[in-house]
Amino acid sequence: MNRYNEQVKEYVKKNYKGKSTIELTNEINELFNLCATTDNIQNLKSRIKRTGFVFEPAKNDGYIKKGNIPANKGKKWDDYLSKEKQENCRKTTFKKGNIPKNHREVGSERLSKDGYIEIKVEEPNKWKYKHRLIYEKYYGKIPKGYNVIFLDGNKLNIDIKNLKAISKHDNLIMNEKKLRYKNKELTESAYLIAKIENKNRKLKNERLWTIILWYFI
Repeated sequence: MNRYNEQVKEYVKKNYKGKSTIELTNEINELFNLCATTDNIQNLKSRIKRTGFVFEPAKNDGYIKKGNIPANKGKKWDDYLSKEKQENCRKTTFKKGNIPKNHREVGSERLSKDGYIEIKVEEPNKWKYKHRLIYEKYYGKIPKGYNVIFLDGNKLNIDIKNLKAISKHDNLIMNEKKLRYKNKELTESAYLIAKIENKNRKLKNERLWTIILWYFI
């Protein structure tokens, strides 16, 4: 979308209201003789947002109503595109076998929006949290219903000694009680407190159900 000039950007800002991305894309292609996709226009809108502009959400944005048939379904370019527009489309159409400029190799790393290190494990675009992979390398598959936490609270410290698998219930209690510390030893002790609290809650629930059942029998 870098090739789109300021005129297109201004058009988007002034004419997006009440339109889905699909509708806006069709308008832009027609007016500016382009061959943009809905992803192109959505990316352009994201770039405009970073300048401080606020878009109002459109209803059912990006969805095709049930029963609607795309105008170009089953047609060739010659049936609905001018020669000039076909040439423009060929410049931007992704060709089979081509590798995008932003392609990342398997084994590449990135930082997620939540601050975790992710590693690419499979093509075309499969990523996993690196700290979970490291934990499983040492201790095997993480049990269902368990999270891997960072004992010092640093999501970038993926040393195996800083990783611990705990149940989601224990994790919830640690969050509720604010049992999180930058010191590993303190966090380990806090984890034991969370386990005791979790056990107490289970016992209370069991006693409560025993009383309820006794009452109704």
